Amino acid sequence: MDRKADLEPIVDDLMPRTRSLRIATVTETWPPEVNGVALTVSRMVQGLRDRGHRIQLVRVRQGRSDQAGSDRNFSEILLSSLPIPRYTSLRMGLPCARELVRLWALQRPDVVHIATEGPLGWSALRAAERLRIPAVSEFRTNFQAYSGHYGLSWLRKPILGYLRKFHNRTLCTMVPTDALRAELDSLGFQRLEVVGRGVDTRRFSPAWRSESLRQAWLAGPDTLVMTCVSRL
Repeated sequence: MDRKADLEPIVDDLMPRTRSLRIATVTETWPPEVNGVALTVSRMVQGLRDRGHRIQLVRVRQGRSDQAGSDRNFSEILLSSLPIPRYTSLRMGLPCARELVRLWALQRPDVVHIATEGPLGWSALRAAERLRIPAVSEFRTNFQAYSGHYGLSWLRKPILGYLRKFHNRTLCTMVPTDALRAELDSLGFQRLEVVGRGVDTRRFSPAWRSESLRQAWLAGPDTLVMTCVSRL
């Protein structure tokens, strides 16, 4: 028997070592606010935490009673904010690049992930550039299109120019669909990456099927039932 061979490890059976990243996630919307961005960002943060990454959540303070939370591999930084004009249920951050430079100079993240493009997001981008920290961004809301719904169609081009300048200064911009990537590419946005939305198969499962509810809808066992949940 070759004793030396018996002591050699079988490399293929060893689990690969997963690197834990320090990620600063910056957002101007967060639950309990109800909107797609808040929900998506919170799910993403939870998914990263479940995979062992350390998250520093930088967000706006949503009210006087709002308190920063902390847990294993998770901490929150709450910053000043103001209500968004004509959308007072949500708040936007204030310029705070110097504060973020001081924060990240002491607790340097591996990457800064910017989920929203408001004053807080712009401050995060400037701070990351100042400290030479890689920064990535997300594009999930067509603010240039929304301007028309608020009687501000004349601002569409300036808003689009701001968004393009903002996102093109990051290493990449994550978008949820191929269609949005094609649209933004045609408008001059660069380094676009599709990160599709997932489906929670525990919440949306055939196991929740209710025959009594289907009967209330006058739907038979084989009737196709569809629903649309959206903002109008």
